[in-house]
Amino acid sequence: MNKQAIRKAFFVCASIGVVYAALAFNIQDRFSMKRTFNSPVRKAPKSLSVAVANARDAVTPQGTAITSSSSIEPSSLITVPIIAYAIREGLIEKDGMILVKKTDDASNVYLKKPFDILKDKDPDGLKTLSRIIGKKNIETFLNREGIKLPDRSLPFDAMAGTGYSIEKNALVALYNKYVGEGFDPLMPYVAGGFEVVRKGGGFDIGKVREDRQAQTAQDGSTWTMPNLTGLSMKAALDKISSRTEAVKIHGSGVVADQYPKPQEKVQKETRCILYGRSYQR
Repeated sequence: MNKQAIRKAFFVCASIGVVYAALAFNIQDRFSMKRTFNSPVRKAPKSLSVAVANARDAVTPQGTAITSSSSIEPSSLITVPIIAYAIREGLIEKDGMILVKKTDDASNVYLKKPFDILKDKDPDGLKTLSRIIGKKNIETFLNREGIKLPDRSLPFDAMAGTGYSIEKNALVALYNKYVGEGFDPLMPYVAGGFEVVRKGGGFDIGKVREDRQAQTAQDGSTWTMPNLTGLSMKAALDKISSRTEAVKIHGSGVVADQYPKPQEKVQKETRCILYGRSYQR
């Protein structure tokens, strides 16, 4: 056997010996970058850290959404800043009369100011306002303020504050930014178990007090029918539109008769009927 063959055989045998030695002494584990589980603290990479405490919604590893306790469905509380924004942008007029058509009775229409629609939380009036303001304008306003709407949401859902949530602090910020002193007669504004009140030159949101709930129910239950005889139909509607949504009109011209009669106590759901002079009974 020549020297070259002997040298080659030596290197082969040496390589085999190194492999066996590595297996015997578990050298690969000693030099591998193996994760240890005995460490008391496992830090996440800085680039992947998430401040969950400041997030509105977090998601567990199982995919379940966790909503912050300060996040609420705004209900009609969101309607006030939306309408205040629409008035500021000239999309609607604060003292303009809105022609509202009842959903369940297309023949029953009435006129109402945006302020009175807010005051009464009139669902048909809010639907009309949402159509006038427009879905695109409502979404633009909410997106600008960091409020994300669900896909395929309806403009009325956005106006009525249903189907999505908002942080209380964000809602307070909307009131402070858009709702001026002209809306003070609406305060405290109650909806969805919460109330918006003036506080320290700004606004605050909290749960409705029990005495406030009782007072609201008592104030909205009955009202006194005014004398509408001799008024034009428009003037008569203006006078009672803030009190009732159920008005039926027969004929035209000035009001010749009415139901209920003047000074009668009226329940909020009572249908009022106005008879114009042109009406033939």
